Amino acid sequence: MNLNRRTLIKTGVITAASAATLTSAAAQGPALVVFDSRLPESVAFAQGLSGAKLDVAHEDRTFWATLRAGAPKGRVVGLTRWSDLVVVRGELEAQGKRLKAERQRDPHAPFHWEMA
Repeated sequence: MNLNRRTLIKTGVITAASAATLTSAAAQGPALVVFDSRLPESVAFAQGLSGAKLDVAHEDRTFWATLRAGAPKGRVVGLTRWSDLVVVRGELEAQGKRLKAERQRDPHAPFHWEMA
């Protein structure tokens, strides 16, 4: 690659545009927040975020009908038990979303995850 002024300027513009896109996407917040009302830390997590909310504590009774009806476009974040993450992940993967991040603070804490 020939590094000249024109190449350097084009690279800088592309980098700046990419950074602006990533920043605006992160600032928008998730399209769907999945939480478990039986877990106090999960309720606090959901209250701190904007977007549509899905409480997994009530989804067992409806056989996950809300989620099977279709997730909104965009990021989906959650703070749930592992078993709920497995179910939600399966439904969202069937709708074309993929797991982007997953972590657990300690062995007894719920899982924080993100799909898009």
